[in-house]
Amino acid sequence: MDERLSEKLEVSRPDLFAQFPDSSPYHHPPTLMYNAADAGQYANPLGIRPEDIKQTPHDRIVHLLEQASQSVDSASALSPSEHLVNAKALIEKAKAIVDGYDSYVTEYSSPAPPIVERMWKDGHEHDWAKVYLEGKTKLRLIPDMSAGSYEGVVLQHLAKMSNARAVLEIGMFTGTTTVSLALVPSVDKVTALDIEIYLLEHNLPNFKEAGVASKIDVRIGNALETLDKLDEEGASFDMVFIDADKPSYIKYLDRILASPTLLAKRGFIAADNVVYKASPWVPDPVYKWREDLHAFNQHVRNRSDVEAVMLPIEDGITLIRRKGE
Repeated sequence: MDERLSEKLEVSRPDLFAQFPDSSPYHHPPTLMYNAADAGQYANPLGIRPEDIKQTPHDRIVHLLEQASQSVDSASALSPSEHLVNAKALIEKAKAIVDGYDSYVTEYSSPAPPIVERMWKDGHEHDWAKVYLEGKTKLRLIPDMSAGSYEGVVLQHLAKMSNARAVLEIGMFTGTTTVSLALVPSVDKVTALDIEIYLLEHNLPNFKEAGVASKIDVRIGNALETLDKLDEEGASFDMVFIDADKPSYIKYLDRILASPTLLAKRGFIAADNVVYKASPWVPDPVYKWREDLHAFNQHVRNRSDVEAVMLPIEDGITLIRRKGE
């Protein structure tokens, strides 16, 4: 799940599409155009198609290899050669390696609970554009904001290994990670923060079906203000999962670490999307929050009071602990 908790974004305005002529494939009535960039996740200055906006570094690599393969095909059509045939074979082999990686690690990891698999599927089939246009959400959400079932399994293992009892989730969206964490036997309570009241209504039936509704405390509102309230309440969390608006990552981290209680002793923070489609080291104008994520990574690395490890899982997860605990 990605950027949604800090501010309402100005979307679906006619002036956003004024740069495209009527003949452009990207020129549509604003209320009908469904573009992933509308969610604020991507800058998309050129009206790039949603299907061309990749979700992980592996996705980007596969996309680039596909382009390279097509270029070789075009060159071969003009001037066939053995070198081009060999290049094509190497590209296809590299593509097969990268393209099959995520599927392989998912297949040979413990499966996600069936309810989480269904929630992820339902989230991808849900008409979020329609929900937004009906005024039910403040932001125009997109399915790819939802964490996948494999990531849910990873988070479950982290919670189990740390024997976490109280979990804080900043950014809930469709609740796949919320339910995953609430299903961990040691977890007594998951406090989930989000800005969209619609998501509480959307997710509650799934929370009940999973049998964990009583373990989930959803707080709707500005996440930083909610952190202040939780601090005042004396709340303490063994595990914190940050997967919300990327420009606020540093603020979330600093607010949590500034409190003597929000992060329990020997507790840890997991921050999602930290490699952000590989854009921190291979920039692309599509990925709007590249600088924000890179700044967060630098901030974590430069803090003398924490230790961190960045894991190449999906779009990157950084685990952060207070030093010396």
